[in-house]
Amino acid sequence: PECGEDAIDELILRMSEFHLRDDAPLVIMAGFPEEMHQFIGDQPMMKKHFTLLFHFPDYTCVELARIFLDMAFAKGFDVSSDLTEQAIGSLLETETTTVWRRERNGRVSELLLSGVRTQV
Repeated sequence: PECGEDAIDELILRMSEFHLRDDAPLVIMAGFPEEMHQFIGDQPMMKKHFTLLFHFPDYTCVELARIFLDMAFAKGFDVSSDLTEQAIGSLLETETTTVWRRERNGRVSELLLSGVRTQV
């Protein structure tokens, strides 16, 4: 078997050992909704241990712009006052697709900052 299968088997084993104990560790898994549902659905014991699933909506273009600006300020960039969240958000809306943004979500802001860094 693949190493991934061994890791899943080990995780299930350890979660089963701690099942219903007060000192059970908190295990959090994250991923894209479809893939996570399939992953948990493919492992019957995973369904038993992961009874709560949370879905967080993708960031809006303006939220991605805010994240980008926060990252830029944190890295010491001086940003022109006319480069607002709304202006960046509007550019993201027109220059990228919903699918492209959904596949990258918060990484969009990191990619923007990386692009800025290569230009300066």
